[in-house]
Amino acid sequence: MLLSIIVPTYQLGPYFAGMLAALSKQTVTHELWLIDDGSTDGTAELAATYAHQHAATHFHGFAQHRGVSAARNYGLAHATGDALAFVDGDDVIAPTFAATLLAGFTPGVVAVSVGYRWFRALPAHETGWQQLDQAAMFDQVTHHGTAVGGYVWNKAFLRSAIGGLRFDETLSIAEDYWFTASFVAQNAGRYAYWPGLLYEKRNRPNSTIHTAGWQARRTEDAVFARIRQLRLR
Repeated sequence: MLLSIIVPTYQLGPYFAGMLAALSKQTVTHELWLIDDGSTDGTAELAATYAHQHAATHFHGFAQHRGVSAARNYGLAHATGDALAFVDGDDVIAPTFAATLLAGFTPGVVAVSVGYRWFRALPAHETGWQQLDQAAMFDQVTHHGTAVGGYVWNKAFLRSAIGGLRFDETLSIAEDYWFTASFVAQNAGRYAYWPGLLYEKRNRPNSTIHTAGWQARRTEDAVFARIRQLRLR
């Protein structure tokens, strides 16, 4: 089974080097897509150089800034893996991140999540693989602060289960919650969760989440209102 890791990049400055180093230390072979969203600070050049030096790594740069959803959608359209993972270029993943995601795809599993650290690690009440049905997973991904979370960056999705689902390019915030909740709503399969901390979310001062104003927060509220209208299939 092949995992494609899709990494959108934009003005990451010194934070990008940590993700590239982590990607180079993954313990299993994977396909990598680096999609730059119109950076002007050297991020695009660093991504292009990394792709040139590493096998099964692809680079594409947008001529102008289009947003993280457009970058992820480009990767989604071009990746060839059986499962797709979307990680952020300013974060850090453990060397076993890709291997653990792949290990979770036992028969019937349509998406896999791993534990993450953001500001602080959530307390782990259980160890080992946990299996969730559709209803339990939907509850996890549609609320803030859960162990699984509604984010896309600590997960991998079976490509055949994604179907025609794409990231909403009109959203400037909570686009990952919408994608993840929509994926779970349309897939009644099983879900796997590994509570080990394999993903570290770094707090970059000029990231979207840290510069979001009141209008963006209103957008987030509207996204969650849309999510509450979803019905499980």
